[in-house]
Amino acid sequence: MKISASDQAQRWLQSLPPDTKRRVRLALRALAINGRGDIKALEAELAGFYRLRVGGYRIVYSVQNDQTIRLEYCDLREFVYERFVRFLKGPVD
Repeated sequence: MKISASDQAQRWLQSLPPDTKRRVRLALRALAINGRGDIKALEAELAGFYRLRVGGYRIVYSVQNDQTIRLEYCDLREFVYERFVRFLKGPVD
């Protein structure tokens, strides 16, 4: 499968230290090649999304047309879900 990433996910990946970036890239490669990794389908308001766990980090992604993995939002475990929900809701007037 092909992998694409949101602007937030791209910035996050670029900001990682080299060792962490290597671990994340290996996990993403395994996900893309054979669908393996510490994966969990999300529920409730995040239904339709999945998470990939890489150490203390979480990568929220979706699968588009069974051909592309779209990295939607990435962050530390303790922040990722709350921030992603706010991200989905968009700016508040």
